[in-house]
Amino acid sequence: MTALRDLGLALILDLRWPRECAADPSPFAGDPAYRNVPLLADPMGYDPPDDTYAPMLDHNAERIARAFRVIAAAPPGGVVVHCRGGRDRTGVLVALLLGLARVDPETIAEDFARTPATEAAAMRATLTHAGRRHGGVAAYLRDAGVPEEDLAAVRRLLR
Repeated sequence: MTALRDLGLALILDLRWPRECAADPSPFAGDPAYRNVPLLADPMGYDPPDDTYAPMLDHNAERIARAFRVIAAAPPGGVVVHCRGGRDRTGVLVALLLGLARVDPETIAEDFARTPATEAAAMRATLTHAGRRHGGVAAYLRDAGVPEEDLAAVRRLLR
């Protein structure tokens, strides 16, 4: 943890379910910077398709909003976000963070596709869904319950 502190790390956000954390505890679990905020309901209540994460947005808005509120409340410094594989849950949350920072959706999708076993098209479809159904990432997050002051705090953190 000392090496991470030396990098200015302020928050380690673990998106895994409690049962995943119990089976494979984080080495940072006792650190004040560590927070476990499960991003998905357990059980999920839907079968995730291969071509989009739109159901993740639709079924987990409250959990996604909670993760954003935790990030907004983090002290100054770096933020690490992870799950088990660093692809699905982490990928969607990071895509929403980047979307809130007004990064172009195509850039987000292409960056996501750099992760093994992912496709840019799936993230592209997810961001398109957020746009069509909610009016964009910021509107999705507001609809999910993230207050405007938290959205502004996250934007400042990302810039």
